[in-house]
Amino acid sequence: MDVMKRAAALKGQLVDFALSPRFARELNEAFEQSDPEGLADGEAAVSMVIDHFVLQRRLASGDTVIDRFLRAHPRLSPQEREMILGWRDVVEGIFEAQGKDGDAAILFSLIDELTYRVRSNMGKSAFRPIKKGMFLICRLVPIGEDWLVSANISLFPADARDQLLTQAAEFGLRNPKLVFRNPDKLATARRMVAEQREVFRELYGAEYIVVRGEDVAPRYDAFMRACMDRVQPGDTSPLPGFTCPEEMLDAESVAIHFDPETGISFYLEFALLQELFANPSLINRRRYRDTLTSYLRGDDISPAAIRLLTEPDPHNAGVVFGKLLKKKNFSWPEHGESLLRQYKARYFDEPQLPTTVPVSDTMAAHLRNGLREEASEM
Repeated sequence: MDVMKRAAALKGQLVDFALSPRFARELNEAFEQSDPEGLADGEAAVSMVIDHFVLQRRLASGDTVIDRFLRAHPRLSPQEREMILGWRDVVEGIFEAQGKDGDAAILFSLIDELTYRVRSNMGKSAFRPIKKGMFLICRLVPIGEDWLVSANISLFPADARDQLLTQAAEFGLRNPKLVFRNPDKLATARRMVAEQREVFRELYGAEYIVVRGEDVAPRYDAFMRACMDRVQPGDTSPLPGFTCPEEMLDAESVAIHFDPETGISFYLEFALLQELFANPSLINRRRYRDTLTSYLRGDDISPAAIRLLTEPDPHNAGVVFGKLLKKKNFSWPEHGESLLRQYKARYFDEPQLPTTVPVSDTMAAHLRNGLREEASEM
C-alpha cells in the first residue's frame, strides 16, 4: 500500500481509538484546558485539540494515546509502529506559503524559521485554496523525508502578516522548544544566555539576588536595559513590558536567579527558606514546612532553586529534608541528587532550554515597531 494511503488509514484508526468512550473524560478535560484565545477557531480549533490529545497529551496514567494504541494493536508491522511513534514529533505553528512542488506545499515556519515540504492525505486538492504569500496555522508530523498535515488548516490572507508575526512571536516565547527545532536558533540562544549572564553578574555581583516582590520589575527592567546597552550602546528603544504577577508582587521576598543553562528564573518567598536552612528547627513551623514542600513538589520550580538553598550548609540541608520527609539519617550530599531526580523528573528527562528566544531581523523590526506604537499611544 502507498505510504500516504497507509498513513491515512493508520491516522484514522488512531483518531477513532482516541475518540472511543475509554478516553471520554480525559478528552473533555483537554477541551476544557485548551487555549480559547488562539487564532484558529471553529472546526480547525477542535481538530487541533483532538490532534494534540491523540499525539502528545499525557494521560492520568502517565502514558499517551499512542502508547495505548500500540499495545492494543500488537500485529502492526515494525514500519507502521515506527511511523506512528514518529508522529509524536509534532511541528505546530504559523507558516507562510512559499509555493508548491508536485503534490506538496512548501511552507516556511514563522516560529523556527525552517522550510517544510508538506503533503496531505487528501492529495494536492487539499492545497488548492493556498496561494503563495498566504499564511497557515497547522500541525505537521513526519512522513519519510516530508511532513504530513495532521489537523485541519486555518488559512489567512497575505495582508494578515503583521497580526500573524505578533502571534508567532508570542507563541515562540511560550513554546521555546518549537523555536529550538532549528539548531542555529538554539546555538544563538545559548550564546545570548552566556552574554546575559555576564551582564547580570556585572550588574548585581552574583548569580542571584533576593528582593521584595515590589522590587522585582525595576530590577528586571534594569537588567534588560543593561543587556540592550551591551548590544547597542545608547539605544533608548522601549523595553519589552514585564508583567509582574500579583502573587509575585505581594511576596515578601523573591529570588531573581540567572541560571547558566536557561536564563532568568524567579523563586517566591526565597528568604523564608534561607532562614529555614540556616535554622533547621524552623521546619516544625507550618509556614516554613509548607513553603519548602511547594518548592519540592512544584512542577514549575527548578531543581536549581533547591540547590541554591542547600549549597551554603549541606549538613543543615540533610537535617531539614530528613525532618520534612521523616527519613532518619538523610544526608544531602549522599541522597540529595536522587531526591531531586525523584521529585523533579521532568527537569532531568531532557535538556533544559534557554528562556531567551532569538528572533529574525524581520521579526525584531516588527516587534520594535509595535513597542514604539504602544509607547506613542500612552
